[in-house]
Amino acid sequence: MTDLDGIVAVVTGAAGGLGTSVAERLADEGASLVLLDRSEDDMAKLASSVERRSGRTPLVLACDVRDAARVEQIADTVTRDRGPCGVVVNNAAVYQREPLEDHSMDLWNLTLDVNLRGYFLCTRSFGRSMLANGTGSIVNVSSIAERGPTIGAVSYCVSKAAVGALTRQTALEWGPHGVRANAISPGFMSTPMSSSFGADDIIREREQRVPLRHIASTEEVAGVVTFLAGPDSSYVSGAILTVDGGITLTLSQTFPRPTPPAA
Repeated sequence: MTDLDGIVAVVTGAAGGLGTSVAERLADEGASLVLLDRSEDDMAKLASSVERRSGRTPLVLACDVRDAARVEQIADTVTRDRGPCGVVVNNAAVYQREPLEDHSMDLWNLTLDVNLRGYFLCTRSFGRSMLANGTGSIVNVSSIAERGPTIGAVSYCVSKAAVGALTRQTALEWGPHGVRANAISPGFMSTPMSSSFGADDIIREREQRVPLRHIASTEEVAGVVTFLAGPDSSYVSGAILTVDGGITLTLSQTFPRPTPPAA
């Protein structure tokens, strides 16, 4: 028996890079998976991988996390068909860049709707069965952008900062009922979303700025998500765990320094 044996675990944005790795790690831990993304077709390969790894067939459902009625419907379906939800990983997100002075309301609304409204709706809907069952773990995927602004990404950074507030609020209100809520703040990560950030030479330069000297694989980050989802973190709630290889420690390295005197 593994740490999450038989526990119903919902992963949003499951077809994306991190979502896929999270789903596979949770499958390895024995979870009964529910995979949500906008298209069931995009999740077909992942569903086959999960079934091979765990021997369990995941429940695959198309879901736009912005749609409150659809999220409620799926939460009811999961409870009826699989049992009470024990883990929710809020991972679905969008990222686009526009300068602050030209940042369109369409992009602002889209980003906040997916990255924040979607997290709230899934927390609320799947959390009800956790509250009724007296146990559960919610893991929100934030970003180091929550406290380190990125030029041109105002809606993304604001949405991720708000995810931290939602995490702490959930931990406070639901902790007395046995439900934990935590978040991770990844730094640079190799995903389809980050592929637009630059060519290979830029990636190599970034690696040299990370104290651990490499960009995180999605599997490395998924391991932290799995830790927060499972019983080894049973007394951790309201935490925002930074998973960035130490990049946020390097601020002082960006400032000019005096040349040391010659020996």
